[in-house]
Amino acid sequence: MRDILRQIPPVGLPEVIPSELPRQRFHLGEWVRWFQVPNGDFGRVIGVMYTQQASCIATGLHYLVLLDERSPSREICICDFAFEEDIEPLDNSFLERLQGNHV
Repeated sequence: MRDILRQIPPVGLPEVIPSELPRQRFHLGEWVRWFQVPNGDFGRVIGVMYTQQASCIATGLHYLVLLDERSPSREICICDFAFEEDIEPLDNSFLERLQGNHV
């Protein structure tokens, strides 16, 4: 158990908490895909969090995405965090193909 606790990164609160958070581009339940990689994963947004450099390399909104069972990385990863700049909404034609496959 002690070995596990040593592996958990420290959590730090920012010195200044912003009075306003950035507006979310993606919302819970929305279908998104990673578009900057050849075989991008895809799934639904199930969480949103704001981080600052105290706890993450990049400051901003991060989305927790539940990968679809047909997503390329699903065998090794059920969920993944995405930077807002790395994902985009799935287009209607892709969603229709998914729905035709009983999503």
